Parts: sequence; C-alpha cells; structure tokens
Amino acid sequence: MSNHNPIISILENLESNGVKFEYALDKIIKGVVKIMNNTEELKEELLGYDDIYQTYVTDADFNYWLEVSDGRLYYEKGVNPQALFKINLTKDLIIKIFREDVSGTDAFMKGKIKVEGSLSQGLRYIKLFRIFEKYLRKRNGSK
Repeated sequence: MSNHNPIISILENLESNGVKFEYALDKIIKGVVKIMNNTEELKEELLGYDDIYQTYVTDADFNYWLEVSDGRLYYEKGVNPQALFKINLTKDLIIKIFREDVSGTDAFMKGKIKVEGSLSQGLRYIKLFRIFEKYLRKRNGSK
C-alpha cells in the first residue's frame, strides 16, 4: 500500500470535481468524527480530552468547533462562544498539514497559526488529529 495520506486523497478528489474547499473539509471532518465515535479504541483515546476546540479558517470564511465530552467527539460548523481554545489558520496551510508538507507544530512556531488558549489545550488539539491519522495509517497498512 502507498504511504499517501488518505485524507488528502479525499480532499484532492473533491477539489478535482470542482467542489469547494469548505464542502470538502466539512465532509472530511464529519467522516473523522463518525469513525472516532464508532471505533472503540479511538473512543478510549478521547477520554480526558474534554474541551471545546474552535477553528477559524480565515481565508475560507469557514469556522467550526469540536467538542470532546465523555469519550465522544462532536462537530459543528460556526462559532462556539464557550470555546476557550481557538486556532486561526488558512486553507493552504490546512492542505499542507494534511499532505504532511509541514507539521502543525512547526507552522505554529513560525507564526503561521495563531492560537488562543492554554498549552495543554493546544497539545490535546494536536493529539486529536494524530490519534486519527495513526489509526488511518494502521487501517490502510501504512506506517
């Protein structure tokens, strides 16, 4: 099997059919949430991550938030005023992160990602995506 990231394959396919970035990202996130909530080993990984994580994709006018509560992941488009952790980034940067051209941590250190919230919240936010990516790679036979 290829080491190609399955998330970017979905994004590339949707973009090549003329579908807007926002629609593609929404579909990816919904898929991630469904898999994480329906896979026992992933649900267990979510325990202790309870919080609301707000994301602003600044150049796409696309905002969404994720809430982790009691081992379940919830996703909604829009803004949640209760979110104490907020991240601002561009759609180009999201694609680069999905493609693994740049790490989210590196982008943050270079000032390309703006964050409001505590360091522990930021580390949990990063870990959420790493848990899912690790699961996808394992499931697709990649390392």
